[in-house]
Amino acid sequence: MKTLTKDQIAKIAIVLWYLVGIAGFMIRPLQPLFQKLTPFGMVMAATLLMFFHEPKNRKSALVFSGIILFGFVIEVIGVNTQAIFGFYIYGNSLGPKLWNTPIVIGLNWLVLVYCITSLAKSIRDTWYFPLIGAATMVAFDWLMEPVAIATNMWFWASGVIPDKNYIDWFLVSGFLFLMIRILKVEINNRIAGILFVMQVVFFLALNILSRI
Repeated sequence: MKTLTKDQIAKIAIVLWYLVGIAGFMIRPLQPLFQKLTPFGMVMAATLLMFFHEPKNRKSALVFSGIILFGFVIEVIGVNTQAIFGFYIYGNSLGPKLWNTPIVIGLNWLVLVYCITSLAKSIRDTWYFPLIGAATMVAFDWLMEPVAIATNMWFWASGVIPDKNYIDWFLVSGFLFLMIRILKVEINNRIAGILFVMQVVFFLALNILSRI
C-alpha cells in the first residue's frame, strides 16, 4: 500500500474538516457545538499554513506576526469606535475576547491574506497585485457575511451590512498586500490552495443550503 505524504494527509484533513463543518452547521442540534469549534478551526488553519510555509525565515515570521497584530488592532478600533467597517458587534462563536474583539481574529486576516498571496504567485510582483488581492478579499467577505451573521460570529447594529464595510475591507487588505509586495515576502505553500478553496466551498455551501 502506498504511504500518504504529509501534504496528502493535510489536504485530506482540510477537506474532511470543512465538509464535516458544513454538515455540523446545517444540523440544528449540532450548531452550538460547531460554533464553539470555530476558533479551533481558525487556529488549525493558521498552524497548518505555517507548518507548510516555505521559506521559513525571520522576515516571514515578523511579517506574519505583524499581519496578525495589525488585523487584531484594526478590529479593536473598528468594533469599539465604528470608524472602520461600520457599527458591528462580535458574538460568542469566535471565542474569548479582548477589548470586545475575539483574540483569534488576527489569524483570520493572516489566513486569508496568506492564501490569496500564495495563489497569486504569478502576479505578486506586479503593480496591480494589491488591487486584485483586495478585490478577492472583498468578494470573500461578501460570501462570508451572511454565514457569519447567522452563526453568531458577528452582527451589524443596523441589521444591514453597510457599504463602508466592503470599502474598508478593500483598503485595509489592499494595504497588507501592498506591504507584502514592497517587502518582497516569499510565500510558497503546498496546501494554501486547497485550504482557501475549501473555505470558499464552506461559506458558499452554507449560503445555498440555508436558503433551501
